[in-house]
Amino acid sequence: MGLNRHDGKSLAVEVRYIQRIAALDRRNFDLRALLKAGEALHNELKVESLCELLMAMARERLFVNELAVLLHHEQEGVLTVEAAMGLPEEVVGVSVEARDGILWRMLLAGEPFSIVDLSGMPRFNGVFCGNGLKALRGQTWVPLATSGRVIGVLSVGYPERDGLPAEELEFIGALASQAAVALSTARLYQLNAIARRDLDRSLHKLSMLFNVTRAMGAVSDLTQLLRLILNQAVGSVNAQKGSLMLLDEDTDELVIRVVTGLPDKEVERRINEGELPCKRFARGEGVAGRVLETGESVCINQVDEDQRFSRRDGSHVSSILCVPLVVEAEVLGVINITNRLSGGVFAEEDEELLQALANQAAVAIARTRLYEAAITDSLTGLFVRRYIMHKGKEEYRRSRRYNTPLTLIMCDIDHFKSVNDTHGHPVGDAVIRAVAKALSRGLRDVDVVGRYGGEEFLLLLPQTSAQDAGVAAERLREEVERLSVPIEGGEPLRVTASFGVAEVNLEGEDSLEGLLKRADDALYRSKASGRNQVTVHRAPTTIGPRVSAA
Repeated sequence: MGLNRHDGKSLAVEVRYIQRIAALDRRNFDLRALLKAGEALHNELKVESLCELLMAMARERLFVNELAVLLHHEQEGVLTVEAAMGLPEEVVGVSVEARDGILWRMLLAGEPFSIVDLSGMPRFNGVFCGNGLKALRGQTWVPLATSGRVIGVLSVGYPERDGLPAEELEFIGALASQAAVALSTARLYQLNAIARRDLDRSLHKLSMLFNVTRAMGAVSDLTQLLRLILNQAVGSVNAQKGSLMLLDEDTDELVIRVVTGLPDKEVERRINEGELPCKRFARGEGVAGRVLETGESVCINQVDEDQRFSRRDGSHVSSILCVPLVVEAEVLGVINITNRLSGGVFAEEDEELLQALANQAAVAIARTRLYEAAITDSLTGLFVRRYIMHKGKEEYRRSRRYNTPLTLIMCDIDHFKSVNDTHGHPVGDAVIRAVAKALSRGLRDVDVVGRYGGEEFLLLLPQTSAQDAGVAAERLREEVERLSVPIEGGEPLRVTASFGVAEVNLEGEDSLEGLLKRADDALYRSKASGRNQVTVHRAPTTIGPRVSAA
């Protein structure tokens, strides 16, 4: 028996009711799904992770396997594939120019649209074929847009399906809108993080440069200054070791002046004190020579694969960062930094930091060189008379103020006039240099030695009694006596020197001039008594067989 008209009408109403309930249920589920998806998206602050999350959500909802996310890089003016799923790895990095046109206007509209026609051909053939976008195998583009800005695009491919239902496109469009806001927030967060990192790096750089500049300003000795600069350079980029090389203008070669971080500390000490000669580098030779020649820094993180690095046995160098020391367009030398302690590579920021330090260091080195040239004797490298007298006045005042001993030693090379008359002034100069080195080697760091005039030397020994200074003078006398100065075409020349020692009189009236006179008188006694001996003025005891008290 058939249904009557009223029964058919009721059935139709019931069907529509069921359909409406189903639609509402689907709508309610989609809204809850979007809410949860939005929470997940907005809790993620990494752009890369957001792209992966968006593609995973789209794949789960649409049952598709070929997806890609392109992001809009406004400064470069391009859309670039940042992540892909179910596609070859080569598609990542593919870019297309983001310029105004029909495609761009459709992206701004924010609604999903088909990028292929019914035959499967691209609707924007020139854009897709000319930029490699066909490799994405996309059929629908879902804009990632917010506040009138295109953040990017979600490319969806479904080669085994005819299309996407309207309700799925609506859902994915809403999901894309949430993703666009999340991506915009994540990008802003990353930009702020980068800005904070750059600010922290700049503050660290400024603080380091300020402290280094202040420290360098307090150092007047060139060797100490070079050690300070090198240690700061190695520490600033967290490196294992380094060297500082200065240009020898006479030979136009780079010479190692100081090193740090060597495994053999005795070798390091001998290099830093000038006892162990190192290889020199000509212009253009090796990394350092190239930096000298060009005035531009060089960073090599794989020295085995770079021909610019001069491989030497035992160098143990895996990476090197070399920067020039430049003042007024002149390269004074280079700083070589090798091997990161962490085992990583030197970055661009390391090079920038080291170059900023080198710029400050170069000025300090040039200033210190000028200062040393003004106070240093060109023949011997010792202090000139004016400076040694200035230091003498300082030490004399300190001795009187704090009631501490101060002793002067006068030294004169024996029979020096006959050396000049017999062998000539070049040999005489060689003798003076040899004696100066012997005197320098035999003193403490706090002692001061200078060329007082001609073949005569003055030594200042702070906080040293006359008796102790007499012992030191005897040791220096023996050191000079052992010297052997080579002479071209003849036997090596042996020389001796006489010494006079005098101590500050803390109990009575005295002056630096009076102290100098007593030391000079003691020297005269040494000369008059046969030379090659030490005389201590007013010394309570005699020190050694060649030391007498005047």
